[in-house]
Amino acid sequence: MSNVLSGLRACVAADGVLDDAETLGLYSQDVYRSGEQAIAVLRPASRDEVSAVVATAARQGLGIYARGGGMSYTDAYLAGSGEAIVLDLSRLDRVLHIAAEDLYAVVEPGCTWAALDAALAPHGLRSVFWGPMSGKVATVGGAMSQGAVTFGSARNGSSAGAALGFEVVLGDGRVLRTGSDGQPGHVPFFRPYGPDFTGLFTGDAGALGIKTAIALQLEPRPACGDGLSFAFADFDGLRRAISEVSRQGLATEIFGAEAALVQLMTGEQTLADGISALMAAGRAQGNAWRALRQMVRIARHGRKFLGTARYTASFLTEAPDARRLRLALDDLRAVIGPLGLEIPNTMAAVTRAMPFPDPMLLGPEGRRLLPLHAIVPHSRVAGLHEAFSAWQGGRRESLAAHDVLVFLVYATCGRSGFLYEPVIYWRDSWPELHRRSTPPEMLARWTEAPAAPAARALVEQLRQELVELFYAHGAAHLQIGRSYPWSRGRDPAALALFDAIKGELDPSGAINPGALMAGREDADGSSTDLRRQTR
Repeated sequence: MSNVLSGLRACVAADGVLDDAETLGLYSQDVYRSGEQAIAVLRPASRDEVSAVVATAARQGLGIYARGGGMSYTDAYLAGSGEAIVLDLSRLDRVLHIAAEDLYAVVEPGCTWAALDAALAPHGLRSVFWGPMSGKVATVGGAMSQGAVTFGSARNGSSAGAALGFEVVLGDGRVLRTGSDGQPGHVPFFRPYGPDFTGLFTGDAGALGIKTAIALQLEPRPACGDGLSFAFADFDGLRRAISEVSRQGLATEIFGAEAALVQLMTGEQTLADGISALMAAGRAQGNAWRALRQMVRIARHGRKFLGTARYTASFLTEAPDARRLRLALDDLRAVIGPLGLEIPNTMAAVTRAMPFPDPMLLGPEGRRLLPLHAIVPHSRVAGLHEAFSAWQGGRRESLAAHDVLVFLVYATCGRSGFLYEPVIYWRDSWPELHRRSTPPEMLARWTEAPAAPAARALVEQLRQELVELFYAHGAAHLQIGRSYPWSRGRDPAALALFDAIKGELDPSGAINPGALMAGREDADGSSTDLRRQTR
């Protein structure tokens, strides 16, 4: 093993290899649970270093697991055995080029969405998908490999829609370029030039190669934006409102949550938190009068609406000028008004003002959390919710016995996808990743619970049951990792094609083995346990 590490050290700068117990333990964790500890964490600072590390590790028979911001909850980067390395791409964090006239930018994979947005702002530009709410730490490379939604998603879909091209280090160290800059002297301004090789690497769970540069489609940053919030007495009204706004493309972002969850979360807000959010919402209005009016509305109404509403949702929209923004808001009111009650737009205003807050790996009262999601067409939302409600009712006693809470949040992905997301909360001890990622002032408010193996086992059972429920209702998923059944039931030709592509791009099967394979059953009837599959 010392010879193996010596070979890896030769590939990177002097401080590019970490193998102390504390680091290895931290890098074996994701938001949900822990995997095996790798032999080392490699931190390359260039594409050439990535290529050298990958080629060396593959020759040594090591698994290679790439990690971005660490926000996954689907075993996406957890090592399946100890004979592996974790490739930490956080040093590759530069914005390499901004082509303002041609509306594209090129960034390294470790660049966060917040950093990219800040770099584009002086040019009056942004990416057409400009990040998840965890964009303060979530990286562009991670979102391209795993998939992400939030900002821009109601109109433009997931993060994959922003990709114009990739530079990818393959499993033997070769470098491949997709998109229009795959030829000498060309630039990455155009994606659909011939077969869509770029699409092949979006949502690949990092299994087909290591992205070292990403070209993104940009758009002019809108001059004006605002949002409306509504309360709904029942899920049917909520569903119909979200679906119609989504289908008509009236909003840039749509998101919401059960009112009980909003109450639980905002009930913990301190005075300092409230003032900070209030001031940010005011600053986002653009002039002093609108700022004062917005701040007064939020301060006066705050959480009052939560007493009677069962569901809430916020609808954000943008326009080139104030007149067209007013018309856009009127269009939203015309669609949503008959189905819900307009309430002070507290959530919408704060989200617009602070799009990238500190990530919250712990929930209310310091609870552990596990989000699960299903993306379904609008016609299947009602059936999915009915099945979920029946499942939740049948689980009421076991949930109460272990003090496990399940709340529903929701969003949209493009015009045709309704994102339905149950979030499970339970009391348990805190992993080191959670301690390091949660702001200290938040940790100071809570008392850590003792380890709760029984509750943890129940959560894992709930996770498996919900994945099965989603599959039965025809759901698609982002963040596939080793948890969602992308390969289950696919026809043999599709699986053979994937295997052939994987074999060509990653001859030794070194890169993220087991990703995308959850629930796969081959022609001989054998199935694959994808959480811990190795090569």
